Amino acid sequence: MIQSVLLVAATALLTWLILRWTASRPDRPKTLSPQQREAEHARQIGTQLDGARDRATVAETERNKLALAKAVKAALWVTEARLNVAVPDLLKMAQLWVGKSETRGDSWTPPQGVSDIEGLDDARAPWASWSFDGRHWRIEGEWRPSVVPEEIEGDVGTFKVILDRQLMLDMTISSKDPQLLWVDALTVGPWVSDLLAFAGARTSDAKARSSARSARKNQERADNIHWS
Repeated sequence: MIQSVLLVAATALLTWLILRWTASRPDRPKTLSPQQREAEHARQIGTQLDGARDRATVAETERNKLALAKAVKAALWVTEARLNVAVPDLLKMAQLWVGKSETRGDSWTPPQGVSDIEGLDDARAPWASWSFDGRHWRIEGEWRPSVVPEEIEGDVGTFKVILDRQLMLDMTISSKDPQLLWVDALTVGPWVSDLLAFAGARTSDAKARSSARSARKNQERADNIHWS
């Protein structure tokens, strides 16, 4: 009787140990069908692509931050140099030279040192070019309606400064201020000082001539006034 009880107990213990050992063993990989293997391979590729996209997104965000910082720095520099004002004003002045050279011909003398004056006095796409001090300058403008009128009132104008056939500045301004909106291209160099000095000298000459004409006119009026 005791032997039977011991046999039953031993059998139960052995069965428990076998079940415990079986449960602790890792599952044997199942044999996959070709369709299942293809699906698993596709899943792995998808996981890899998701990881690559995540890494690309992070890198693109960093590049965008650097690009934005560079664009903001350029815009601040152009505004500080007041090129957003000087360039359109110089283009208007050069267009006056073009008009005078065409209408007055040989009777008109261009500003000292300025030659090879060309241009187009067009309201939407004005441009002018000239040579000065051995260098060739060209300024191109283009005005167009704002694509976001609720944010930018009036027209926006793109202005390009080209020196000796090389693009030095490509900027967009609003017609209202003019306020600089963005810079698409900029090469910082001595040309900026040259342009500002040239424009300032021409403006000073024009103001001086205007002042002289006004003084002469006032003198003529005074000569015609007699007190009895």
